[in-house]
Amino acid sequence: MQIGSIVQSRHIAVPSGALGIVTKMLGDMAMVTWYAGQPGASRELNTEPFFISDLIDTGDLLPSKRIATPSSSLH
Repeated sequence: MQIGSIVQSRHIAVPSGALGIVTKMLGDMAMVTWYAGQPGASRELNTEPFFISDLIDTGDLLPSKRIATPSSSLH
């Protein structure tokens, strides 16, 4: 699990079917932004800290944005 991981949880505080994105990690805790369904395609619910042991890593990562770099060459 890493920042950007898409996670699920069976914790009582997380609605059934919700998916979250790990936004920060510190020790055995992770800050997770929860969504009603697929992140980016459904309503954002809340952001809460969770123990990593309460999270189920789906194996998916939030796609990172590509950084545009100038195509000029150095001489």
